[in-house]
Amino acid sequence: MSELLQRVGRLLLKQPPVGQGPHIDPLAPDAPARPPATGKATRDARSGEELDRYRDALRLAPGGDVRAGVLDDLSTYYRLDPEECVERCIHWEQSSVDEWFERDRGTTEGLLDFYRTTQSWAFDLLWYAYLQAEGYGFPASVLAARFLRQRGVSPGSHLDFGSGVGVTSQLFASLGWDTELGDVSTTLLAFARFRLERRGQTATYRDLSTEALPADRYDVITAIDTLAHVPDAAEVAHRLHRALHPGGWLFANVDVRAAGQASAWHIQHDATRVALELRRVGFRRRRVLDGLPVYERGPAPGPGGRARVRALHVVLANPLSDLARRVRWPTYSKIRRKLRRHAAAPSVTP
Repeated sequence: MSELLQRVGRLLLKQPPVGQGPHIDPLAPDAPARPPATGKATRDARSGEELDRYRDALRLAPGGDVRAGVLDDLSTYYRLDPEECVERCIHWEQSSVDEWFERDRGTTEGLLDFYRTTQSWAFDLLWYAYLQAEGYGFPASVLAARFLRQRGVSPGSHLDFGSGVGVTSQLFASLGWDTELGDVSTTLLAFARFRLERRGQTATYRDLSTEALPADRYDVITAIDTLAHVPDAAEVAHRLHRALHPGGWLFANVDVRAAGQASAWHIQHDATRVALELRRVGFRRRRVLDGLPVYERGPAPGPGGRARVRALHVVLANPLSDLARRVRWPTYSKIRRKLRRHAAAPSVTP
C-alpha cells in the first residue's frame, strides 16, 4: 500500500530534483544539441554584447578559445592535466558529495569548514560558466547585466554575493562597474583572485565569514544560486538590505532541491519562505527574468507591512501551501488532449 501511495504521489506532485548530475561536455560525441532558449530575456541575451563580455571573461587573451581558457585556469592552479580537469568538471557532484561527508556538517563550524576546503565547486562553477557561454546553461549574470543596461542604470558599485570563481564580477567590471567579490569560501576566493590577476584585472575580495558588509555601499548586488546555501535566510536578507543604497537592485534566486546526498548543501528548501524574508526587510520584487527574480531595495516596512508579511508567511510558507504548489493541476489543454485520445481510441466490444 505504501509503495502504491508513493507512485501516486510521484504522478500527482512535481518533485524537485535532488542533484544536478554530471555536467555535459559539448565536445563529446554523444553531447546533446544546444537547447533552445525558452524565455524572451534569454533569447535576447544570446545575441547581446553582455554575453560576448561574459565569454571574454573566460578567455585568457582577446580572441582566445573559451574552453581553453577554462581548462588552463584549472590545470595551472590545481596542477592537473587538462584531460583530468575535464573529468573533474563533468563529475564534480560526486566529488562534492565526498567532500561534504568527510565530517559532520550539521554545525556552523562543520558547514564553514566545507566552504573553506571545497575544491569540487571550482570545477563545477567554472565549467558551468563555460556551458553558459556556449548556450547550454541559464545565463543569469548576463540577464542581470543586460537588464540594468536596458533600464539605463549607470555603472556604480557592485557586489557579487557568493562570487564563486569570479566570472560575474568580471562581467560587471567590463561594463564599467566597481565590483567586489564576496564569499564564505576562502578556496573559491583564492581561485577567483588567481583567475582575475592572471588576466590583469583588479577587484576587492571579501571573506564573508569574517567581514561584515558595509552599510549603504552598493548600487547592485547579485546573489545568483547562493541563497539556497545560507543557513539563516532572514539574517542574510537583512545584511543585503542594509548593504544596498535605497533604490538599489538585488538579483537573487533560490535553487531548491529535494533532500538527498547530492543536494546536502542546499540548505533552504522553500523558495517562497526566502522570498518572504526579503520582502520582510523591505525588498520589492519588480521583475522575473526567465526565472531570475529582480528586487528593488525599498524602506523597511512599518508595523502594518510587517503584519502583512507575517500573514503571508502563515498562508504561503507552510507545508500545505508547498504541497498545493507541487500538485500537477490538470490544465484545460491537458484535459482536452486526454479527451481527444480517448475519443480516438478504438472501441472494444465484448
